[in-house]
Amino acid sequence: MSVARRPNRAPDQAPTAHDEIPAHSWAKPVSPGLISAATDNDPSGLATYSLAGAQFGYDMLWTCVLSYPSMVAFQLVAARIAALTSNGLTVNMREHYSRFLFYIAVARFLIANLFNIAADIVAMGIAAQLLWRGSIPLFAALFGIASVTLQWFVPYARYAQVLKWLTLTLLAYVGVAVALDMPWEAIAIRSLVPRITWSEHYFTILLAVLGTTISPYLLFSQAEQQVEEKRPQMVGDDKDASRRERQLISVRRDTVIRTALSNGVGFFVMAAAAATLHRNGNGLNHARDAARVIEPVMGGYAPVVLALAFIGTAFLALPPLAGSAAHAAASAVDRHSDQQQGDGQRDGQRDRRIALMLVAVMTLGVSIGVTLTIMRIEPIQILYWGAVANGSTAMPIMVLLVMLSTKRSAVGDLSAHWSLRALCWLATVCAGAALVARFACGWFQ
Repeated sequence: MSVARRPNRAPDQAPTAHDEIPAHSWAKPVSPGLISAATDNDPSGLATYSLAGAQFGYDMLWTCVLSYPSMVAFQLVAARIAALTSNGLTVNMREHYSRFLFYIAVARFLIANLFNIAADIVAMGIAAQLLWRGSIPLFAALFGIASVTLQWFVPYARYAQVLKWLTLTLLAYVGVAVALDMPWEAIAIRSLVPRITWSEHYFTILLAVLGTTISPYLLFSQAEQQVEEKRPQMVGDDKDASRRERQLISVRRDTVIRTALSNGVGFFVMAAAAATLHRNGNGLNHARDAARVIEPVMGGYAPVVLALAFIGTAFLALPPLAGSAAHAAASAVDRHSDQQQGDGQRDGQRDRRIALMLVAVMTLGVSIGVTLTIMRIEPIQILYWGAVANGSTAMPIMVLLVMLSTKRSAVGDLSAHWSLRALCWLATVCAGAALVARFACGWFQ
């Protein structure tokens, strides 16, 4: 079984058998570079950004720029809660909210993650067909099995260091911006000044974009990573206060860099789609259409490059998706066992429970993805509607997270700074307004 190494040793010290924890490899710290940018921009995100650019040109570029402060704020709040409480978000929500609210949040999170996993599995099936032809359902199933096997037998940090090189394909979207004659003045304006089209279609795509930028699973995985980093330093008193502060400073730096890379990729994907598909009056209905976005720089190799981007980003995104869902499911069922057992026994049983939950979540997600392809639903639409579902249901998680950051029972007197809370509330209100506007436009049109 794959194990992550409990970080209770020097960085250059070899791991020992006592350092192993099952099912935590997805939370192993990785540098804020290609891996993080790819994880934040999985195939569902790439398809959504491309569709937004194809449909509305440069009009939605503002979502990648103006959402940046709120994305940073949400991730810092999640990391701060985890660092102060030494627990992930699901454990904190279980402890500080009513059972009803907690189960609603967990149910929403599990459903959204399952469909996101299914979408990424479908994307790998699309990629394999672009590379080798053949059956998308068969390829999707094989890649799903491969992902489960990697998560079970190989630590995430180990194979992420190899797969990260596939994400260099994302630079093709930057290359399109360099190769084509793009209206940079108009792009600058559209990046800072929203242009809103009052239609159901516009707000649906807006929700999809918000769902792939401010993704709840990234917040949960961010929190779990902080718990993993803090575990060996938990001394039960205030001696680790300075160490915790240094950890939070490092988190702020890494979050700013990682989020900038993530939003930058989304920005260039959307701009490239606007400069190719939208400018030429083409839509995005199939994988071949998505490949046309990078044809100006990749030529006939565009389908191959897109396929490698889908495979690399999907393999990197699936462990955090499945791992955070497994933590949520485990937190929903282990209240009594946590209270009745000692720390060591409780941690061991919880780790085993998370490992089994991870396999169950992946198995169900793969099954959903394969079933959708067998039903002959257009794969690009699966990727897109997975992002729509994420954006449409993110608001409860966002509200509970901001409220948790102010609860004295959780963080004491060290609540999140008012500026972070304001940015989080701003994003929450905007997501809620987009959801209401979508249904209002659908009702009156």
